[in-house]
Amino acid sequence: MSAYELISGPEATAVVALHASPACTGHSRPFVRPLATSFRACELCTHSTATAGRLLCDSPAVRLSGHPEALEVARSASGSCGPNARHLDIPAWH
Repeated sequence: MSAYELISGPEATAVVALHASPACTGHSRPFVRPLATSFRACELCTHSTATAGRLLCDSPAVRLSGHPEALEVARSASGSCGPNARHLDIPAWH
């Protein structure tokens, strides 16, 4: 019989469809994204830049300091972007 079985006939009062999914493979280790951070908005922002395996903020406000800064610094309460991501710019918005 196939993975989909359909039982019908005079003795059947209902139709039951069964599906057997294939064996799960490849889930022995958790999925790890490169540069995964707790700052998802920053990952999508056009002002983010990757340097040495870290995601950095390079917004116009940060450029005044002369170099990109760590997301933890930029998104801190006194940072250039702040906790509300004032300079967030996502390409899908354009």
